[in-house]
Amino acid sequence: MSVITEDIIQTDMQNLCNEILNLEHTRFAGLISDKGNLYAGGFKEEIVPMVNDEKRQLMYMRFALESSFRRDFDDSFGAFQCSTIQREKTSIITINICNYILLVFTEPKIDLQNKVKEIKGIIDEHKRNFLNKLFEKN
Repeated sequence: MSVITEDIIQTDMQNLCNEILNLEHTRFAGLISDKGNLYAGGFKEEIVPMVNDEKRQLMYMRFALESSFRRDFDDSFGAFQCSTIQREKTSIITINICNYILLVFTEPKIDLQNKVKEIKGIIDEHKRNFLNKLFEKN
């Protein structure tokens, strides 16, 4: 069995975010910790963020807090899987991945359900690859 270090995990999560960033109409893809810190990911190179660093950090913390509130209903409704928000200037997708929130900002007025399917396909592929790394023989 291979030894998986924090560096390997973070690199894999950065690669996941980069692959999502390569999708058409994607502006930002990042993994947010339960404390509201950006663990991996970021903006596409040519994208100028709509809010400054301070507001972005507050936004990450808010998404982390909202995610923890959603867990209050897991016993009743099952585990939270994803949410989509369409705003005037951007659309937002959140997906739980282990103890992190995958936060994705896209261009507005896209088909969010199709985008979620694309992203979940990438996540599933990364899970398979990660498990293969975890159990590969040296």
